[in-house]
Amino acid sequence: MEWWFIRHGYTEWNRSRRYLGHSDLELLSGEEAALAQLPAKLAGIRFSKVYCSDLLRCRETLARVRPDLASVANYDARIRELNFGEWEGKTYEELKDCKTYRKWIDDPSSQVPPGGESWEQFESRVAEFYGELRKNAADIFLNDEDASLPASVLIVTHGGVISLLAGKLAGGRDFHDPDFKIAPGEVLRLQSMPNSEAVLVPRT
Repeated sequence: MEWWFIRHGYTEWNRSRRYLGHSDLELLSGEEAALAQLPAKLAGIRFSKVYCSDLLRCRETLARVRPDLASVANYDARIRELNFGEWEGKTYEELKDCKTYRKWIDDPSSQVPPGGESWEQFESRVAEFYGELRKNAADIFLNDEDASLPASVLIVTHGGVISLLAGKLAGGRDFHDPDFKIAPGEVLRLQSMPNSEAVLVPRT
C-alpha cells in the first residue's frame, strides 16, 4: 500500500506566514505554475481512494494536479487544519506578546486559541478519520484485483493533518518529526503492508 500526501499550494496567508486554519482562502494567483511538477509525479498512478479536505485551497490543488480525480474524491471536513479562532490571519509578531499564545506555542495541548479548537478536538477528529482510513485500506488490499501495482491512496490536506496522519501510519511517531514536515505544494509518500508500520519513501 502506498500513501500519497499532498499539502495544498500557497495562499496569500501562507506567503505572509499568517495562521491559516478554517479560513477558506483560495490559492494564490499563478500557483498553477508552482504546482506544475506534481502532475508528472502522479501520472499513471492508480489511486484506489482519494481524500481531500473540503476547504477551497485543497480542492483547488487537487483540481490542478489530478483533475480527473476531483469528481470522485471524498471531501472530508475532518481533515481540515486546526481552527486557530481569533488567531487566524495573524502572524507570530502580532501574537508574541499574548500570554495565552506563548503558552500554546510551548504546549499546544495546554491552551485553546480564543474562539478556536483545542488540540484534543483536532487530534480526535483526525484520529476518527484515520480509523476509517485504515479500515478502508484493508478492504482495498483484500479486494485488489490488480496485484501487479501497489494499491495507492491519495490525501490532499494541510500541514498539521499530514504530520498527524503520517506519524500514525509510521507507528505513532511524534507530530513534530521533521520527516513529515512539507511545504505547500509538496508531496510526502509512505509505503506499508497490511497491519504494519509505514516507512517513508525518500523524496526525489
